Amino acid sequence: MRLRRFTRTTLTTFAAAASLCAGLTPGTAVAQERPTGSGTGTAEVVNTESPARLDAYWTPARIRAAVPMPAPDAVSAARPSAGVVAEADSEPVHIPATRALAGSGVQTRASVWGTVGRLYFTIPGKGDYICSGNVVTSNNRSVVATARHCGFGEGGTNYRFAPNYNKGNAPHGWWGWRSAGWVTGGGQENDNAFLVLDTPDGRRVQDVVGSTGLGFNWSSNYAHIIGLPADKDYAVWCEGQGYAGPGGQRLMNNCNGLSGGASGGAWIENYQPDGSAMQTGAYSGSYGSAAAASAYGNAAYDVWNGAQNA
Repeated sequence: MRLRRFTRTTLTTFAAAASLCAGLTPGTAVAQERPTGSGTGTAEVVNTESPARLDAYWTPARIRAAVPMPAPDAVSAARPSAGVVAEADSEPVHIPATRALAGSGVQTRASVWGTVGRLYFTIPGKGDYICSGNVVTSNNRSVVATARHCGFGEGGTNYRFAPNYNKGNAPHGWWGWRSAGWVTGGGQENDNAFLVLDTPDGRRVQDVVGSTGLGFNWSSNYAHIIGLPADKDYAVWCEGQGYAGPGGQRLMNNCNGLSGGASGGAWIENYQPDGSAMQTGAYSGSYGSAAAASAYGNAAYDVWNGAQNA
């Protein structure tokens, strides 16, 4: 794995915390280390609607009428020479995955298949839409990673998420939202957002289903993309060698089946059956004939760090 360090202007600073470990950990507070520097901005919004009003909004008719959120426009991409991969902004940081808490009713091993799920939302004046999201490790045990173009920056509201969703079945229930943050500036290469979920009946989503670990400033190797296309309405994946796109994206060739609705799904490195995987970016749609993701760098870390402590 090749890493390259870049020097950029730091917009915000955070204190360093305890050392990180590579294995699965209980669903407790996450040790952190602040990556260095980012010239990209961030934004956030707080939900002001009550959980009861959100639940009432999502009638069966609205759910049926929701459509996939269109992905950002992109032009054709040419693959670089073999072995060229996306370079890191600075030193890589690994946030470990967690298991569901004992008694949650979920098998104890972590699994991306159990943490990825369906995301519904509204853009006022436009309509109701669907994307995908994935539960990722956080201090508040309530954070879902998704894509910025899933309504963020467009007044998106009425966010509602179900992990392990499958053809209308939400085995662990639905979570509303409390707040959200996203990366601003740039295009498809900065298409990252993190959603902080509500805690219905005191349940925290990470306690119930576990969480996928996170990798910031990681160069791309062999990867998996997992999302929920609307035409299938259940989680599917593709896999292949990741490589750097000309616009800063992370790309994968020969990735079929991740059509509309899969936006915001997880780009996964080091996938293992026991769930000890890292999400290193969010699926943002196509870039020419390739599947594209927005890799997690310093700005994404800033957003996640704010979300996990909200």
